[in-house]
Amino acid sequence: MIPLPLLKGIKERLAFRMRFLKSTSYTSMLLVACLLCSVFAFSQESPGIVQGNFAGSQTVRINPATMLQSKVYMDLQLLSVTAFGQNNFAYIPGKDYNTIPLVSGKEQLPIYGPNGNNFLYYTNTGKKKGEAIANIYGLSAMVQTGDHAFAFHTAARSYTSMNRIPYEVPIFGTEDLGYEPLHNIRFEDYNVDVSSLNWGEIGLSYAYAFHKQVNHHWAAGITVKYLLGYTGAYLSMDNVDYMVLNDSTINIFNMNTSAGLALPLDYNNNDFPDPGNTFKGKGVGFDLGLTYTRKKEGYQRNNPSRICEQPYRDYFWRLGISILDLGAINFKDNAQEHTFNDVSLLWDRVDTVSYTDVNTLMNQLSEAFLGSPTSSLSNNSFKIGLPTALSVQFDYHYKQNWYLNATWIQPFSASQHSVRRPAQLAVTPRYETDWFEAMLPLSLYEYQMPRIGAAIRLGFITIGTDRIGTLMGISDLNGMDIYASVKINFRRGVCLGNRDTGACMNADNYKPRRLKGLFRRR
Repeated sequence: MIPLPLLKGIKERLAFRMRFLKSTSYTSMLLVACLLCSVFAFSQESPGIVQGNFAGSQTVRINPATMLQSKVYMDLQLLSVTAFGQNNFAYIPGKDYNTIPLVSGKEQLPIYGPNGNNFLYYTNTGKKKGEAIANIYGLSAMVQTGDHAFAFHTAARSYTSMNRIPYEVPIFGTEDLGYEPLHNIRFEDYNVDVSSLNWGEIGLSYAYAFHKQVNHHWAAGITVKYLLGYTGAYLSMDNVDYMVLNDSTINIFNMNTSAGLALPLDYNNNDFPDPGNTFKGKGVGFDLGLTYTRKKEGYQRNNPSRICEQPYRDYFWRLGISILDLGAINFKDNAQEHTFNDVSLLWDRVDTVSYTDVNTLMNQLSEAFLGSPTSSLSNNSFKIGLPTALSVQFDYHYKQNWYLNATWIQPFSASQHSVRRPAQLAVTPRYETDWFEAMLPLSLYEYQMPRIGAAIRLGFITIGTDRIGTLMGISDLNGMDIYASVKINFRRGVCLGNRDTGACMNADNYKPRRLKGLFRRR
């Protein structure tokens, strides 16, 4: 396994990453910081932003067909930011931290044990995993014109996922190879996957109501996304059979693994940036969605002269299904893919391994395992898939301004190597008006970990979290989830100069009214 001989160099790699962060722009720092959050996890699906009848252009993130059910005929999003992290290895007890001072830098991390670690770790032998996700959505907009809806968005996104990590690997990384309780144990590990992807995204969305009869409404939607890969890396290990003999010797009996990297570095000296292109790869992605809505009343033919005059028609319930982030980025610039098949090695004096740049590191590994410094290099391009998932949404209008939403997200891989979107099952009651909205998401993360969240929309500002217990210091800090957005809505049935209709906006028989005089249509 490639990481095992390198555990001794963890501090050197961390120091390098911090130097790299200092040399980047502010946006790049946000993206790269998510890579460092994977072990010490710093919102996943942001229900307070993407759910609700005022989500508009933001609802395309969960199902592009849902645009047609929005209470707004047009919106303009200025900024939306989500940050999510979760892991089942490292944590800080809830009693030992205060979230707000910690984030603002006014409080230092606690120190534990003789090694001076800033965290504790779980000592069970289960597989470890972790995710770090950051999404920064910039200028986005949506417009509805009857049976059609159009939207566009811009975004910078970052996903890092670690799956099926053997329990002993992060322990060695924390304690170093001299951790005697794990010496002379034969470990046989399989199907380890670590992937990281940072990319820019420009998307166009379209939705169409293809069938309307009485109170039945069917709609389909699609989002096409042009992807610009900033960085990509993966480690895929089919199997590794090994034993750590002491603090300087590892006996690797058999290993089959591959790794790819495309980074903005000069691999000969680790200078940033490298002389190549800013974006190391390109690709295309898709979101596909379908919705069925049971309306409260049948349709009436009307041809409003302005799109703002479109009436909003209420519903009993809505069911949607979607496939999200179907696609991949092909990295060709400054890309390396290394392969180690059926290799073995009794590696003595592994503690003396040192390196100052990527090429030196990979050359040493190739020399040690394959007998030649260049034999491991198998390709100068590779693909990493997007965090593809299947999603089902159900939205029930209980009465007046009260709704209940249920959302299921199940990840699946459509590429050989891909970042993974966490599985989630969530039920979210909400209270919704034109200028105020409150949600209480109750979710089951990876079908194992229950969480309680909260989100509030006041006018054009939304803030929320899926882990309110962590922010309040009630639960252990083994992850974080927070999101916020700024968006301007233009409500259906309300045109410039109209009187505010208040509660009438929630009625199917609402007819837009105009002020007399200046705004009267002649």
